[in-house]
Amino acid sequence: MLNLKIHKIPTFVSQPTMIAALPDMGNVAGMGMTLLATRLAADLFAEIYAFWPPFVTYNQGIIRYVQSSYKFYWVSKYDLVIFTGDFNPSDPRRLYEICYEVLKMAERVDAKILYSIGAALRQNTSTSTSNSSGVYGAVNNEQIVDKISKFNMNILEGEGQIIGFNGLILGLAKERGLNAMCILGEIDNPNVIQPMTAKAILHTLTKILGIPSLDMKELEEEEKRKKFMEQQANYIENVMEHGGKPPGIA
Repeated sequence: MLNLKIHKIPTFVSQPTMIAALPDMGNVAGMGMTLLATRLAADLFAEIYAFWPPFVTYNQGIIRYVQSSYKFYWVSKYDLVIFTGDFNPSDPRRLYEICYEVLKMAERVDAKILYSIGAALRQNTSTSTSNSSGVYGAVNNEQIVDKISKFNMNILEGEGQIIGFNGLILGLAKERGLNAMCILGEIDNPNVIQPMTAKAILHTLTKILGIPSLDMKELEEEEKRKKFMEQQANYIENVMEHGGKPPGIA
């Protein structure tokens, strides 16, 4: 059993919207949710203690252990509930347990709709509408599918899977009668952080929520660092291909 600890009871003027996502490919959801909670000065109100980490650390013979947790925040100004954490469970049982706890919280606060965000590997967009941001949408109820085009997203076409929490939560929400949408940003490489994809998703999400645009300088700076590292790696690769030695090697 997971251990839910409620620190305080949130208050809302009207039915809140829930945004729930965990780190995924390119850490798109991880970066996006962290920035969202930070920029909106969200208040922590509950935690689900996780089975992580599977180790302790030590320093000079003194053991230190800090248990990770998934966190629920609320933003009273916009009637928002935000759920996120440090990792996406790989064990199916743990994944389902986390999803169920999140949906129980959605019922407690009487959420009107749930949004998740995440990354999608780039797909063939030859038959989709033009969308320079590369943002896609998928919903768990046909009655809200018009939200996708209304906010200039492409429909996630064809057949496929949205793996992990960010997709599964939509299916389980449907079973409980809760409308949900997943906002996905396309990426090419799942093993490299994708801050600009997180930025594009947040740009769309804030429009849907009707809140002011967020300061995303942190994501822009992260993109600059990523490009610099890529340039350095390409330079070293080119040197090695031509029989040279990488910098720093005598």
